[in-house]
Amino acid sequence: MTDPVAAIAAELGLRDPEITPLSGGLSNRSWRLRDAGHDFVLRQSGAAAGQLGADGRTELAMLRIAAGAGLAPQVVLARPDRGLLVTRYVGGHVLTRPDVHRPAMLARIGAWLARLHSLAPPQDLAAVDFGERAAGYLRQLHAQAPTPLIAEFGRRLSKWRKSLPPPRHLAACHHDLHHLNLVDPGEALIALDWEYAGPGDPAADLAACIGYHDLDAQQVEALLAGHGGDPESLHARLPALRWIFDCLWLGWMEVAALGGIPMDGGRRQHLIERLSS
Repeated sequence: MTDPVAAIAAELGLRDPEITPLSGGLSNRSWRLRDAGHDFVLRQSGAAAGQLGADGRTELAMLRIAAGAGLAPQVVLARPDRGLLVTRYVGGHVLTRPDVHRPAMLARIGAWLARLHSLAPPQDLAAVDFGERAAGYLRQLHAQAPTPLIAEFGRRLSKWRKSLPPPRHLAACHHDLHHLNLVDPGEALIALDWEYAGPGDPAADLAACIGYHDLDAQQVEALLAGHGGDPESLHARLPALRWIFDCLWLGWMEVAALGGIPMDGGRRQHLIERLSS
């Protein structure tokens, strides 16, 4: 039987390729494919990706507009129905948590997000609503592994969602701007893993970055200063969206664990404490 990864490398015209498995994805597998004239990354989505809310067709549409703006890797080959995506390899420094905590880097990330949010998303894509995503995860948990804590977070989530008015506009959003998804080639930052991207609330994109990295008040201000925009409007939306994002993240982790994806127990406990405060 032909190795499917080698078959894709041959289809792309690589000769005697070096094929290297890459670490990082929890619900996907990735390989670097390179020869003397090519350097690509092949990602194969697992069955769990779709169950967790990833959408290959939306990802491809968002990735293409972001790549056109220099914010993401160029697409080389895509077969969303098979969960297959090939992009150009991006060399550089993958950010760490300490990197993201530096004011200068936060300003760069804020500016990167502002560039993304200035792009009009394709009109035929469904909007991504963090509140609805979080509620969807909680519904799955209630059906498969109900607990009093999940029920309580469901009630709180409903209250937070009711307190939050609709965003003024929808923009192109990444929705998963974890430091491991950011590469610094030395010039503009490049973001990877657009599985959860789509039209969305710019403030939600900022809330996800804040939540992932446990930013303090000064660090949040550095991020928002880099972003620009309407700081008063963003500040008004962030408290609700930060709670909602934490609920979404916890729900994602719990649902992923039911599907066999390892859970970070320390992070889970931290989220529970933050949501309960």
